[in-house]
Amino acid sequence: MLVTPIDVLFVVAGLAVIVWALRRRWAPPAGVPGPPASIAELVLTALALVPAAVGPNILVVALTPGMPGMPILVRWVLLPSILLLAAVWSLAWKRGYERVANRIWTGVWVGAAATATLDLFRLPSFMLGLLPANLPRMFGVLILDTMAAGPTPLSDVIGGLYHYWVSACFGLAYALLAGRTRWWGGLIWGLIIEVGMMTTPPMVVAMDTGYFGLKLGRGLLNGVFIGSLIPHISYGIALGVLLERYVRHPGTIVALLRGTVRAARATAPRPGAPARAGRG
Repeated sequence: MLVTPIDVLFVVAGLAVIVWALRRRWAPPAGVPGPPASIAELVLTALALVPAAVGPNILVVALTPGMPGMPILVRWVLLPSILLLAAVWSLAWKRGYERVANRIWTGVWVGAAATATLDLFRLPSFMLGLLPANLPRMFGVLILDTMAAGPTPLSDVIGGLYHYWVSACFGLAYALLAGRTRWWGGLIWGLIIEVGMMTTPPMVVAMDTGYFGLKLGRGLLNGVFIGSLIPHISYGIALGVLLERYVRHPGTIVALLRGTVRAARATAPRPGAPARAGRG
């Protein structure tokens, strides 16, 4: 499966978004204090994390022996999860939950755009023979169930969209879990993603490389691990740099949970306190 003009177009589009975003905010702006936490915002955040988990993991499930394939999972799991995310973002925006609305929107577009920096290194790694396949092309034929017939321009577009959506989900997950952080937070996240990729069925089973490509020999210096590590480092740095500039509020999901608990305790009636008389 060779590199195609469609691969190049996706990269160009992503890089254009990154350049625009950096020109618009070259330096990170000052952080904005977060609004008061609430149970509703915590619930919306939890709901938004569901699509973030679904995007990458349907591929893991589909390539696990005995599990449903990509055509079924895309139709009945992936697409509904995208609709759920759109509904959660719309509700958060309309109800004025600025923090979660900003994190959803920013996480998605930054995660998708940062994929271009990953592909800047992934595609050359594939062309040099370090990686066993051009994975987005494989995604396309898996989704359309046309593995025997091979890739077509349509399957390449669909595979590219899924590839970028998976990265958008990783950006979404990081924005929701970590909030606004320094750029190196994205780098750490990229390394975590790399570990996940090197230990799950898409690479270990489907590509038959073993964990971290160790089945190929040469220890951790094998082409699969190195050819995947560098792209994910690039992705993580780009993700962190952009999220630092466009996520408005600091604070992790743990801080949001604590704030919600404090707010609930503050409004709960104290034991022994006289009940308020109702209006008669």
